[in-house]
Amino acid sequence: MMPLLPSLLTAAFLSQAPVEDAPTAEPSPSLEVTTTGYLDSRFTYARILSERLSPGEGQPALTNLTEGNLQLKLRFTPEAFVNTDVSLFWQRTGFIEGVEKDLPEYRPSIVVSELYGDVALTQHLSLTVGKKRVVWGPGLAQNPMDFLNPPKDPTDPAAQRAGAWLARVELPYDRFTFSVVGAAKVLRQYAGLPTALLVYPDQPTAEAQQGLVPDDRDDEAHYAVAARAYALVADTDFNLVYAFTHLYNDAFTHKHRLGLSASRVFGALEVHGEAVFQTGSTRLELEPACTGSAEALADCVARNVALASRPRLHDGKPRPQVLAGARYQFEDSAMLSAEYYFRADGLDSAGFARYVETLAAAGELARLNPALAGSVLGAMGGGTSADPGTPQRYSFDPLRRHYLFVSYSKPQIHDDFTAGASLVLSLGDFSGQLSPSLSWSARDWLTLTAAAYVPLPVLNGVEVGGRKYGELALSATDWRALMSARAFF
Repeated sequence: MMPLLPSLLTAAFLSQAPVEDAPTAEPSPSLEVTTTGYLDSRFTYARILSERLSPGEGQPALTNLTEGNLQLKLRFTPEAFVNTDVSLFWQRTGFIEGVEKDLPEYRPSIVVSELYGDVALTQHLSLTVGKKRVVWGPGLAQNPMDFLNPPKDPTDPAAQRAGAWLARVELPYDRFTFSVVGAAKVLRQYAGLPTALLVYPDQPTAEAQQGLVPDDRDDEAHYAVAARAYALVADTDFNLVYAFTHLYNDAFTHKHRLGLSASRVFGALEVHGEAVFQTGSTRLELEPACTGSAEALADCVARNVALASRPRLHDGKPRPQVLAGARYQFEDSAMLSAEYYFRADGLDSAGFARYVETLAAAGELARLNPALAGSVLGAMGGGTSADPGTPQRYSFDPLRRHYLFVSYSKPQIHDDFTAGASLVLSLGDFSGQLSPSLSWSARDWLTLTAAAYVPLPVLNGVEVGGRKYGELALSATDWRALMSARAFF
């Protein structure tokens, strides 16, 4: 009882004091919760051309993708918060080219776009851990300096929100910032969460044990480390980035890269550019056309698989990537942007002709040895993460050297309509994709969108079997039309 007496006396004394003299208690910190999200349903109909070089077998003409998205932010203090961005995808297909069958890539899935914690340790020191999209370059349709994240759709760049599993230390100041990031590649995942990061587990997959697929494991660590210095000089934003990667989203081992970007606003005009300087290439070094008997065809295609460009990975030849562009905002809020993209390791005309001829040979071989043909088509792409991110409306994998991206949007048409269009053009053969769209804000919480993807005529393509093929006209998908409805909460 004795310890209670001083407390009672103190309380009695304070009760006699004037109210204005009473000490004000500090408010206890409270958890601030912010929740947003949406429900989106998208129907797409595509024309599938079986005579294209890339196989149309197993591709659906009609698809429905329904996404339920939740974005939750928990702020514990002004200096610390946790952010999540998670989507559930339900996909259905119909009118599948060839035999109707279950398509694994169209099964329901979970995509964790972001899941990270951020804490400001001091005014000039912050720490971020988890999955976050970190992009330092100013490019809109493409970012050559983006070594970490899943690729984005150049016709709708903001749609790709998925990031990488990383840890970041940042030192922010008013006119300059220093950042260091370490990221681990997702090697396997289940239900949207990684089951293997950085290194492969000791056990092979069930499919590999059954001999259905090759064992993909190795004894390497798959990671990326990057450091950035940002500065605002003479009203111009500069970024200088150094990156070191090892089997992270491509076949490069112990790869050094240097990136540089700049951007500046002149009234209603913004101009920007970014470049990456590196040596070597992950491109396949394909042989000339595969022809002849079935045995000769199989042997030639198999050699092209074996020539998986590893001799070019460390050949020491500089192969930069450069993007330059501008964006102009009109007085009526309309926006026009144009960007030029150059890849020094892209295929020239002769290399692209061999690529097309090998695709044609793989198609012929598919009737003789489907497994070998599939390995050819798989080898023609680069190494990628097991985490593809958000399903994209349009997937862009540049093969050649020169590209042009143009986009235009006009909001507030009759207050609640937005019209837009984007163009992806391969300047090597002038094949391209035009994507017009129209959105209607039917309610404050509901947006309806109609869009199309229309291939442009090939002006300077490669002729194989009496047909002309361009880079952006190789897919079995010809044109596509889609309708979507998105309800926000």
